Amino acid sequence: MAGRRLRRLAAGLLLAASQAALAAPTDDWNGFDLSGLAVPKAALANGGQPRDGIPALDAPRFMAANEIALGFDERVVGVVVNGIARAYPRRILIWHEVVNDRIGDQPFILVYSPLSGTVAAFATKSAAAQDRFGVSGLLYNSSTVVYDRASASLWLPLEGRAIAGPRKGEQLAPIEATETSWADWITRYPATMLLSTQTGHQRPYGQDPYADYASNSELRFTVTARSARYHAKEPVLVISHNGQYRAYPFVELARHDQPFTDQFAGATYRIDFNYADQRALVTDADGKPVPTATEYWFAWHAGHPQGSVYSAPPPAPPTGR
Repeated sequence: MAGRRLRRLAAGLLLAASQAALAAPTDDWNGFDLSGLAVPKAALANGGQPRDGIPALDAPRFMAANEIALGFDERVVGVVVNGIARAYPRRILIWHEVVNDRIGDQPFILVYSPLSGTVAAFATKSAAAQDRFGVSGLLYNSSTVVYDRASASLWLPLEGRAIAGPRKGEQLAPIEATETSWADWITRYPATMLLSTQTGHQRPYGQDPYADYASNSELRFTVTARSARYHAKEPVLVISHNGQYRAYPFVELARHDQPFTDQFAGATYRIDFNYADQRALVTDADGKPVPTATEYWFAWHAGHPQGSVYSAPPPAPPTGR
């Protein structure tokens, strides 16, 4: 009985947000100043939530991995800073979308946008102070738009770039964040700490309000460009270098049965894709980890319609006499 109530609550919350978005005036921007907006306004939408209607986690609590029961196939986002590893279960991230965290003297933001599949993390120590971010309630090509609380500037989560407000044009420095299975992460980082469900918020963390959203082609908000080259929700790995971006669809990465190298924007990358865990690791020519992001194909293409997209080479023909 309790399980059914939680499922109804989860589904009801998402339905209410979608209905509110349809009813929201097109000029309802949750009080944010969009003058001088750096992206097409047609790509923005009110997601049906007020500013901070989806509460960011500002004081995340962690527990040792053996203190929390988590299925080995459950999805987590892992972050490593100065050799310290932390894991953030998807079951929690989908209800908050933004985590303001700190490891040692490095504050950072982790963004998880369920509608666009965007996963990215950025260092947030500015010249003035440590930045704190929240969920704006706005969407850009169906992806969560975040804002910094000090200046109320709006930021894109994939690029870490401010698109409106006093800090427009600023760029946050990316840090390493990887979405993978809990089994993969705990194997590689057995001393990892795990985000606790003791968040200070009442949410049905065991329930998924997005159900089969990732497996179908449904888009719940307008996007400015569409492409049928891949399934709309095909995950893509995104590498950035010197302001340029390249997307690596997972279906292309899966054509490699071994780690491989690729050259992009004058740099060489080694990409190690694990199909079973749906996980991609990237290092540079010196073997150092490269911060990357992931996103659904539809959101990547809408934001970068002319962007570079990797295609795996065709298989070599069989040899014979």
